[in-house]
Amino acid sequence: MPCSRRIYTYIGLLGVSSFLWLFLSSEEQKVIGHISAKRMANNLSRIDQFVSRVISRQEERKRNLSSFCKAEKAMSSIQPRQLNHLIVDKKHKIVYCYIPKVACTSWKKIMAQLVNLNYKGTSVHKLRFDLLSYHSKSDVLHILNNYYKFMFVRDPYSRLLSAFKDKFSKKSNDIYVKYERKIKRSVRLKLVGDANTRTSQIDINFEAFISYLIDISQKGGRLNEHWRQYYKLCFPCQINYDFIGHYETLEEDARFALYNAGVDELVAFPPVSYTSTKDDLGHFYSEVPPEYISKLQSIYGADFEMFGYKNRTVT
Repeated sequence: MPCSRRIYTYIGLLGVSSFLWLFLSSEEQKVIGHISAKRMANNLSRIDQFVSRVISRQEERKRNLSSFCKAEKAMSSIQPRQLNHLIVDKKHKIVYCYIPKVACTSWKKIMAQLVNLNYKGTSVHKLRFDLLSYHSKSDVLHILNNYYKFMFVRDPYSRLLSAFKDKFSKKSNDIYVKYERKIKRSVRLKLVGDANTRTSQIDINFEAFISYLIDISQKGGRLNEHWRQYYKLCFPCQINYDFIGHYETLEEDARFALYNAGVDELVAFPPVSYTSTKDDLGHFYSEVPPEYISKLQSIYGADFEMFGYKNRTVT
Protein backbone atom coordinates (compact mmCIF):
# COMPACT_ATOMS: atom_id res chain seq x y z
CA MET A 1 0.00 0.00 0.00
CA PRO A 2 1.19 3.58 -0.69
CA CYS A 3 1.07 4.45 3.02
CA SER A 4 3.50 1.69 4.06
CA ARG A 5 6.69 3.66 3.48
CA ARG A 6 5.47 6.58 5.55
CA ILE A 7 4.44 4.25 8.39
CA TYR A 8 7.88 2.63 8.34
CA THR A 9 9.44 6.09 8.54
CA TYR A 10 7.54 6.78 11.74
CA ILE A 11 8.54 3.39 13.13
CA GLY A 12 12.17 4.23 12.36
CA LEU A 13 11.85 7.45 14.29
CA LEU A 14 10.43 5.48 17.20
CA GLY A 15 13.63 3.41 17.26
CA VAL A 16 15.72 6.54 17.84
CA SER A 17 13.30 7.73 20.50
CA SER A 18 13.57 4.45 22.41
CA PHE A 19 17.36 4.94 22.76
CA LEU A 20 16.87 8.39 24.31
CA TRP A 21 14.16 6.89 26.51
CA LEU A 22 16.83 5.22 28.69
CA PHE A 23 18.06 8.59 29.96
CA LEU A 24 14.68 9.79 31.23
CA SER A 25 13.24 9.36 34.71
CA SER A 26 10.23 7.07 35.19
CA GLU A 27 7.87 10.03 35.66
CA GLU A 28 9.20 11.75 32.56
CA GLN A 29 8.78 8.51 30.66
CA LYS A 30 5.14 8.27 31.67
CA VAL A 31 4.32 11.84 30.63
CA ILE A 32 6.27 11.81 27.36
CA GLY A 33 5.16 8.26 26.58
CA HIS A 34 1.51 9.28 26.81
CA ILE A 35 2.07 12.34 24.59
CA SER A 36 4.19 10.43 22.03
CA ALA A 37 1.71 7.59 21.76
CA LYS A 38 -1.13 10.03 21.26
CA ARG A 39 0.79 11.96 18.62
CA MET A 40 1.76 8.75 16.87
CA ALA A 41 -1.86 7.58 16.81
CA ASN A 42 -3.02 10.94 15.49
CA ASN A 43 -0.35 10.99 12.78
CA LEU A 44 -1.10 7.45 11.63
CA SER A 45 -4.82 8.21 11.67
CA ARG A 46 -4.35 11.29 9.49
CA ILE A 47 -2.14 9.36 7.07
CA ASP A 48 -4.67 6.56 6.86
CA GLN A 49 -7.55 8.97 6.25
CA PHE A 50 -5.58 10.85 3.59
CA VAL A 51 -4.60 7.68 1.73
CA SER A 52 -8.10 6.25 1.97
CA ARG A 53 -9.64 9.43 0.56
CA VAL A 54 -7.29 9.61 -2.40
CA ILE A 55 -7.50 5.90 -3.22
CA SER A 56 -11.28 5.94 -2.96
CA ARG A 57 -11.52 8.92 -5.32
CA GLN A 58 -9.04 7.33 -7.69
CA GLU A 59 -10.96 4.07 -7.89
CA GLU A 60 -14.19 5.94 -8.62
CA ARG A 61 -12.55 8.06 -11.31
CA LYS A 62 -11.05 5.05 -13.04
CA ARG A 63 -14.34 3.15 -12.91
CA ASN A 64 -16.11 6.13 -14.43
CA LEU A 65 -13.50 6.51 -17.17
CA SER A 66 -13.46 2.78 -17.94
CA SER A 67 -17.24 2.71 -18.21
CA PHE A 68 -17.23 5.63 -20.63
CA CYS A 69 -14.43 4.22 -22.78
CA LYS A 70 -16.10 0.82 -23.06
CA ALA A 71 -19.27 2.48 -24.28
CA GLU A 72 -17.36 4.68 -26.75
CA LYS A 73 -15.79 1.92 -28.82
CA ALA A 74 -15.34 4.26 -31.77
CA MET A 75 -12.50 6.19 -30.12
CA SER A 76 -9.81 6.41 -32.80
CA SER A 77 -6.28 5.08 -32.44
CA ILE A 78 -3.50 7.62 -31.92
CA GLN A 79 -0.27 8.34 -33.75
CA PRO A 80 2.99 9.34 -31.97
CA ARG A 81 2.86 12.83 -33.50
CA GLN A 82 -0.39 13.49 -31.60
CA LEU A 83 1.28 12.91 -28.23
CA ASN A 84 2.76 16.41 -28.02
CA HIS A 85 1.24 17.15 -24.61
CA LEU A 86 2.90 14.23 -22.84
CA ILE A 87 6.17 15.19 -21.15
CA VAL A 88 8.66 12.37 -20.64
CA ASP A 89 11.14 12.07 -17.76
CA LYS A 90 13.38 9.12 -18.63
CA LYS A 91 15.47 9.28 -15.47
CA HIS A 92 12.52 8.79 -13.12
CA LYS A 93 10.31 6.99 -15.66
CA ILE A 94 7.44 9.45 -15.51
CA VAL A 95 5.02 10.71 -18.16
CA TYR A 96 2.87 13.75 -17.42
CA CYS A 97 0.17 14.91 -19.82
CA TYR A 98 -0.29 18.64 -19.40
CA ILE A 99 -3.62 20.37 -19.94
CA PRO A 100 -3.47 24.18 -20.08
CA LYS A 101 -5.44 25.91 -17.32
CA VAL A 102 -5.22 22.87 -15.02
CA ALA A 103 -2.22 23.90 -12.89
CA CYS A 104 0.05 23.03 -15.81
CA THR A 105 2.50 25.86 -15.03
CA SER A 106 3.19 24.37 -11.60
CA TRP A 107 3.41 20.86 -13.01
CA LYS A 108 5.78 21.94 -15.79
CA LYS A 109 8.05 23.51 -13.16
CA ILE A 110 8.01 20.21 -11.28
CA MET A 111 8.91 18.31 -14.44
CA ALA A 112 11.62 20.85 -15.30
CA GLN A 113 13.25 20.31 -11.92
CA LEU A 114 13.17 16.54 -12.39
CA VAL A 115 14.83 16.68 -15.82
CA ASN A 116 17.23 19.50 -14.87
CA LEU A 117 15.83 22.18 -17.17
CA ASN A 118 16.44 25.72 -15.95
CA TYR A 119 13.42 28.00 -16.30
CA LYS A 120 14.77 30.93 -14.26
CA GLY A 121 14.41 34.15 -16.18
CA THR A 122 12.14 32.62 -18.80
CA SER A 123 8.69 31.10 -19.13
CA VAL A 124 8.52 27.43 -18.27
CA HIS A 125 6.21 27.08 -21.27
CA LYS A 126 9.09 27.93 -23.59
CA LEU A 127 11.28 25.07 -22.37
CA ARG A 128 12.01 22.25 -24.77
CA PHE A 129 10.76 19.23 -22.86
CA ASP A 130 11.18 15.69 -24.12
CA LEU A 131 7.71 15.02 -25.52
CA LEU A 132 6.35 11.58 -26.29
CA SER A 133 5.66 12.77 -29.84
CA TYR A 134 9.43 12.94 -30.45
CA HIS A 135 9.78 9.18 -29.99
CA SER A 136 9.41 6.30 -32.41
CA LYS A 137 6.32 4.13 -32.27
CA SER A 138 8.22 1.29 -30.58
CA ASP A 139 9.64 3.68 -27.97
CA VAL A 140 6.19 5.14 -27.35
CA LEU A 141 4.80 1.67 -26.64
CA HIS A 142 7.68 0.88 -24.30
CA ILE A 143 7.30 4.14 -22.38
CA LEU A 144 3.53 3.84 -22.05
CA ASN A 145 3.86 0.27 -20.79
CA ASN A 146 6.64 0.92 -18.28
CA TYR A 147 6.49 4.51 -17.06
CA TYR A 148 4.29 6.09 -14.39
CA LYS A 149 1.67 8.15 -16.23
CA PHE A 150 -0.52 10.86 -14.75
CA MET A 151 -2.76 13.75 -15.79
CA PHE A 152 -4.95 16.41 -14.14
CA VAL A 153 -8.35 17.72 -15.22
CA ARG A 154 -10.91 20.20 -13.90
CA ASP A 155 -14.56 21.10 -14.39
CA PRO A 156 -14.74 22.05 -18.12
CA TYR A 157 -16.92 25.07 -17.36
CA SER A 158 -14.35 26.37 -14.89
CA ARG A 159 -11.48 25.75 -17.29
CA LEU A 160 -13.16 27.70 -20.10
CA LEU A 161 -13.76 30.67 -17.82
CA SER A 162 -10.18 30.51 -16.53
CA ALA A 163 -8.88 30.51 -20.12
CA PHE A 164 -11.05 33.50 -21.03
CA LYS A 165 -10.01 35.54 -17.99
CA ASP A 166 -6.35 34.73 -18.48
CA LYS A 167 -6.10 35.21 -22.24
CA PHE A 168 -8.61 37.98 -22.99
CA SER A 169 -8.31 40.34 -20.03
CA LYS A 170 -5.27 42.06 -21.59
CA LYS A 171 -5.27 43.15 -25.22
CA SER A 172 -1.47 42.78 -25.37
CA ASN A 173 -1.73 39.06 -24.72
CA ASP A 174 -0.48 36.94 -27.65
CA ILE A 175 -3.65 34.86 -27.61
CA TYR A 176 -5.82 37.99 -27.65
CA VAL A 177 -3.93 39.37 -30.65
CA LYS A 178 -4.19 36.07 -32.48
CA TYR A 179 -7.92 35.50 -31.88
CA GLU A 180 -9.37 39.01 -31.69
CA ARG A 181 -10.33 39.23 -35.36
CA LYS A 182 -11.51 35.62 -35.50
CA ILE A 183 -13.85 36.05 -32.54
CA LYS A 184 -15.21 39.40 -33.72
CA ARG A 185 -15.81 38.02 -37.21
CA SER A 186 -17.72 35.08 -35.74
CA VAL A 187 -19.87 37.46 -33.69
CA ARG A 188 -20.51 39.71 -36.72
CA LEU A 189 -21.82 36.85 -38.80
CA LYS A 190 -24.19 35.76 -36.05
CA LEU A 191 -25.48 39.26 -35.39
CA VAL A 192 -26.04 40.56 -38.89
CA GLY A 193 -24.87 37.85 -41.27
CA ASP A 194 -22.28 40.16 -42.86
CA ALA A 195 -18.57 39.52 -42.42
CA ASN A 196 -17.75 43.05 -43.64
CA THR A 197 -19.68 44.87 -40.94
CA ARG A 198 -17.52 47.17 -38.79
CA THR A 199 -16.18 45.64 -35.57
CA SER A 200 -15.49 48.77 -33.52
CA GLN A 201 -18.58 48.24 -31.35
CA ILE A 202 -17.98 44.53 -30.77
CA ASP A 203 -16.36 43.61 -27.46
CA ILE A 204 -14.73 40.29 -26.74
CA ASN A 205 -16.79 39.41 -23.70
CA PHE A 206 -17.39 35.93 -22.36
CA GLU A 207 -20.50 35.38 -24.47
CA ALA A 208 -18.57 36.29 -27.63
CA PHE A 209 -15.79 33.87 -26.64
CA ILE A 210 -18.27 31.02 -26.12
CA SER A 211 -20.01 31.91 -29.38
CA TYR A 212 -16.68 31.59 -31.20
CA LEU A 213 -15.95 28.17 -29.61
CA ILE A 214 -19.34 26.91 -30.76
CA ASP A 215 -18.87 28.32 -34.24
CA ILE A 216 -15.44 26.72 -34.75
CA SER A 217 -16.56 23.40 -33.29
CA GLN A 218 -19.62 23.20 -35.51
CA LYS A 219 -17.41 23.86 -38.54
CA GLY A 220 -15.05 21.07 -37.51
CA GLY A 221 -12.21 23.44 -36.71
CA ARG A 222 -9.33 22.68 -34.35
CA LEU A 223 -9.57 24.36 -30.96
CA ASN A 224 -6.63 26.08 -29.30
CA GLU A 225 -4.95 23.94 -26.63
CA HIS A 226 -6.21 26.22 -23.87
CA TRP A 227 -9.80 25.20 -24.61
CA ARG A 228 -9.34 21.97 -26.54
CA GLN A 229 -11.09 18.91 -25.11
CA TYR A 230 -9.18 16.75 -22.63
CA TYR A 231 -9.67 13.59 -24.64
CA LYS A 232 -8.00 15.28 -27.63
CA LEU A 233 -4.96 16.28 -25.58
CA CYS A 234 -4.27 13.27 -23.36
CA PHE A 235 -6.23 10.39 -25.00
CA PRO A 236 -7.38 8.80 -21.71
CA CYS A 237 -9.31 6.02 -23.46
CA GLN A 238 -6.26 4.92 -25.40
CA ILE A 239 -3.66 5.46 -22.64
CA ASN A 240 -3.97 3.69 -19.31
CA TYR A 241 -3.06 6.44 -16.84
CA ASP A 242 -1.83 5.38 -13.41
CA PHE A 243 -3.24 8.46 -11.77
CA ILE A 244 -5.96 10.94 -12.71
CA GLY A 245 -5.97 14.04 -10.56
CA HIS A 246 -8.63 16.72 -10.30
CA TYR A 247 -8.01 20.42 -9.89
CA GLU A 248 -10.77 20.50 -7.28
CA THR A 249 -8.68 18.18 -5.03
CA LEU A 250 -5.32 19.41 -6.31
CA GLU A 251 -3.42 19.62 -3.04
CA GLU A 252 -4.06 16.03 -1.96
CA ASP A 253 -3.89 14.59 -5.46
CA ALA A 254 -0.57 16.29 -6.22
CA ARG A 255 1.03 14.95 -3.05
CA PHE A 256 -0.20 11.46 -3.81
CA ALA A 257 0.88 11.56 -7.47
CA LEU A 258 4.42 12.62 -6.58
CA TYR A 259 4.59 9.97 -3.88
CA ASN A 260 3.42 7.23 -6.23
CA ALA A 261 5.89 8.40 -8.86
CA GLY A 262 8.66 8.01 -6.29
CA VAL A 263 9.85 11.62 -6.47
CA ASP A 264 8.19 13.15 -3.43
CA GLU A 265 11.57 13.54 -1.71
CA LEU A 266 13.02 15.34 -4.74
CA VAL A 267 10.26 17.85 -5.52
CA ALA A 268 7.19 19.25 -3.82
CA PHE A 269 4.07 20.78 -5.29
CA PRO A 270 3.73 24.44 -4.29
CA PRO A 271 0.98 25.59 -1.90
CA VAL A 272 -2.38 25.63 -3.66
CA SER A 273 -4.06 29.02 -3.95
CA TYR A 274 -7.30 28.93 -5.89
CA THR A 275 -8.30 31.93 -8.02
CA SER A 276 -11.68 33.63 -8.04
CA THR A 277 -12.82 31.58 -11.07
CA LYS A 278 -15.00 29.29 -8.98
CA ASP A 279 -16.84 32.23 -7.41
CA ASP A 280 -17.23 33.92 -10.79
CA LEU A 281 -18.82 30.95 -12.59
CA GLY A 282 -22.42 31.89 -11.92
CA HIS A 283 -21.88 35.54 -12.83
CA PHE A 284 -20.15 34.94 -16.18
CA TYR A 285 -22.29 32.04 -17.34
CA SER A 286 -25.50 33.89 -16.44
CA GLU A 287 -24.68 36.18 -19.38
CA VAL A 288 -24.47 33.24 -21.79
CA PRO A 289 -27.71 32.19 -23.57
CA PRO A 290 -29.09 28.81 -22.43
CA GLU A 291 -28.79 27.44 -25.98
CA TYR A 292 -25.05 28.18 -25.87
CA ILE A 293 -24.73 26.26 -22.60
CA SER A 294 -26.51 23.32 -24.20
CA LYS A 295 -24.09 23.39 -27.13
CA LEU A 296 -21.10 23.54 -24.80
CA GLN A 297 -22.36 20.43 -23.04
CA SER A 298 -22.37 18.71 -26.42
CA ILE A 299 -18.92 19.95 -27.48
CA TYR A 300 -17.33 18.98 -24.17
CA GLY A 301 -19.68 16.08 -23.51
CA ALA A 302 -16.95 13.44 -23.45
CA ASP A 303 -14.89 15.44 -20.94
CA PHE A 304 -17.93 15.95 -18.70
CA GLU A 305 -18.78 12.26 -18.71
CA MET A 306 -15.43 10.50 -18.56
CA PHE A 307 -14.14 12.59 -15.67
CA GLY A 308 -17.25 12.69 -13.52
CA TYR A 309 -18.56 16.18 -14.28
CA LYS A 310 -21.64 14.92 -16.13
CA ASN A 311 -24.28 16.54 -13.92
CA ARG A 312 -22.38 19.80 -13.40
CA THR A 313 -24.40 23.00 -13.77
CA VAL A 314 -23.41 26.65 -13.79
CA THR A 315 -26.67 28.21 -12.64
